[in-house]
Amino acid sequence: MFDHAWLRRGADRPPLVRWSRRLVVLATLSLAALALTTTASGATDKIVRTQGDESFVPNSKIMATLKFTPGHLVVRSGDTLTLQHSDKSDEPHTLSIVNADEVPSTIEQVFECGEPGTVCDDVFSLFSQEPTTATFVNGPGTGPGIDGRLDTLVVFPGESISEPVTAPAGTTLRFICAIHPWMQGRIDVQ
Repeated sequence: MFDHAWLRRGADRPPLVRWSRRLVVLATLSLAALALTTTASGATDKIVRTQGDESFVPNSKIMATLKFTPGHLVVRSGDTLTLQHSDKSDEPHTLSIVNADEVPSTIEQVFECGEPGTVCDDVFSLFSQEPTTATFVNGPGTGPGIDGRLDTLVVFPGESISEPVTAPAGTTLRFICAIHPWMQGRIDVQ
C-alpha cells in the first residue's frame, strides 16, 4: 500500500509555519537561480542619463543643473554603455572620452572649452557637419567601441544611443559633454 506518512508530517504544526518554511525554500531556490542567470549572462547594459535643466533670468541669474547620472560607472570590458537624453533641456549632449588632464576644473576652463586648441574643439572637429540625430564617432587612432580619447556619443532630446566599452580591464576613462563641459564623469573598466 501507499504510505501517506509524508502527508501527515508537520500536520501538528500550524499551517502558517508549514507555508512559511515552504516559502523560505522557494525564495532561496529563486535567488540561487537568479544569481546563476545573472552570472551566466555575461555583458550587461550600463545607462548614463543626462539630467537637470537650464534657466536664464535677465539681470539676475544664469543657472544650469545639467549633469550625467551616474557620474561614475564601473563596467566590464564588453559591456554596452547607453547615453540617454533625460534632462529638461532641448539641447544635444555628448559623452566624449578625454584625457584626465583635459577635464575642465575651473570656471574659466569650462567657458573656454570650445576655443581652438581645447579638447571640446577637438571633439567638434570630429564632425564634418553638425549632427542632427544620435550618433557615435570613433576618435582618431582608437579601436571600435568606446576605448580611447575622443570616442564620442551624441544624443538629442528624446534619444539614446548605445556602444560597447572595448577598453581593456584596468582602464579608467574620463568623459565630458563637449557642449556643457561641467558635465563630467568617469568609467572604471574591470
